[in-house]
Amino acid sequence: MLVAPVAWYRDAAGAVWLDDAWHHDLLAHLDYIDDLTVLAPCAALPEPRPGNLRKVDDTPSLRFVDLPGGGSTAKALLRVPATLAAVWRAVRRADIVHSGAAGWPLPPGLFVNPVAVLLRKPLVIVIESAFWRLTGPGSHGALRRLRAGMTEALARWSIRRARLTVLTHEGYRDSLAGDAHGMVMVIPASWIDAETVVSEGAAQTLRDGPARLLLAARLTPEKGITSALEAVERAGPGLSLTVIGEGPLREQVAGAAERLGPDRLRLLDPVPYGPAFFSLIRDHDAVLVPTLSDEQPRILFDAYSQGRPALASDTAGNREAAQEGQTAWLFAPGDVDALTRLFDRAAAAPEALRAMSPAARALALQHTHQQMHYQRAEKLAELFGKG
Repeated sequence: MLVAPVAWYRDAAGAVWLDDAWHHDLLAHLDYIDDLTVLAPCAALPEPRPGNLRKVDDTPSLRFVDLPGGGSTAKALLRVPATLAAVWRAVRRADIVHSGAAGWPLPPGLFVNPVAVLLRKPLVIVIESAFWRLTGPGSHGALRRLRAGMTEALARWSIRRARLTVLTHEGYRDSLAGDAHGMVMVIPASWIDAETVVSEGAAQTLRDGPARLLLAARLTPEKGITSALEAVERAGPGLSLTVIGEGPLREQVAGAAERLGPDRLRLLDPVPYGPAFFSLIRDHDAVLVPTLSDEQPRILFDAYSQGRPALASDTAGNREAAQEGQTAWLFAPGDVDALTRLFDRAAAAPEALRAMSPAARALALQHTHQQMHYQRAEKLAELFGKG
């Protein structure tokens, strides 16, 4: 049984619809799981139907079960009895429970993981991002601090009791799995398909001229947006930064773009994930990943798949996927001076940035979405295979 905080949708005819990215990821599990139940919140299919939703073909080996939740913490608390009842029924029928520790308004693992332990069901915990942790400038409210502390405690408690834990970088092993009783494996998270990785020829940057960087992220303080804007204002000539994304800091980015002009800073509307997004990556020499948190942004492998290296903050998540001097130039998180120096370095020698293209592409080929699932499947078969 797979537990997910992401909603699935049911139309009037009873058909199931999923977000395009989740549809792609979920169906990959069926390559190595014969019988899969998904426990996740169910919602009515919006009308008109959003273009990013895809219908799930009728598959006997795949079932969806509603996990009652709520649009707010208060509503979720009122539905706790219904949630516990649904969790108990679903876990009791499962052979293996694949869960996590985070979610909003209440983490599904808060209910699922203790029930799995109580019913002696093997527990598999996957932590791809500890987004609940408090990062970024400024103070954090009492409720947010409480939520972060509770989620951290739940993650450690669950990992300690799991038969298998899958993490995306060694930093999570050190901070969350120090007293794990089961097996712990670290696999960088990648959502790129093998066919997404461009050919060696297509990976080469044919143009010359000023260095062009792309920052594609949610525009929040945790993503290091403020330090990126400060650095691009301080840097010398010969560098251009393109920003795409939505978020509370979008107006701040728009103001800086108007002040600095399009040759230095451009703000674009978000581009749908897929061919258009990958084409945008190839139009630049590298991606900028100034995140302050310890998550591992998917943009790194997205960029590598197009033969583009990164300028990335030296966080635990980035460090696992970025090799200094081979696929990336690293700088201390939030260090505006260090980032400014890297901008000037890129402006002075853009060919050095472009020279990392082959290594970036080669790393992408080693970490495709299929390979990530294959490694997980091997370990699941080793631990739970029936011969």
